[in-house]
Amino acid sequence: MNPQLQNPTALRDIHLPDAVSWWPPAIGWWLLLALILLALFFIPKLYRKLTFKPLNQVADNAYQEIISEYQQHNDATRLVQDISKLLRQIAMTYSGRESSAQLIGDEWIDTLNALTTEKYFTAEIKQLLLYAPYQSAVQSEPQALITATRNWINALPKTPHKIPAKKPSVRAGK
Repeated sequence: MNPQLQNPTALRDIHLPDAVSWWPPAIGWWLLLALILLALFFIPKLYRKLTFKPLNQVADNAYQEIISEYQQHNDATRLVQDISKLLRQIAMTYSGRESSAQLIGDEWIDTLNALTTEKYFTAEIKQLLLYAPYQSAVQSEPQALITATRNWINALPKTPHKIPAKKPSVRAGK
């Protein structure tokens, strides 16, 4: 006979299995980690996509405000001043402050026309934009400026693209 079987009190101690280690984690924890990392990557992109307004839409909203104010006050000088200010802001947004903030005269109008594929600001509108804001009363009807500005804003790209900066011209005697 087997000697261990003869003495029933000589049983071996109970051996518990090893404790479950924390590493490597179970597949569920890996999936949860992947889900959290994907959320951290995609939630900001989704937020930007949901809250992003194209620049041409923002410019169109500002233009509509100016036109509605003009319909209330019917002051052509103020309209030309407001449109001139809006055009300057749009040009600085699209082509950069350094390249368009200091521009005056024909250079400024050329920069505005360079932002779109067509030239919306003709000689008549150019004169209106350059001189009417500084006159006490606008001599001509600003409807051509209103139409040209609306068409120009509608033709703007959704996002800005940088136009090569032009060096401002130095006038003699200054």
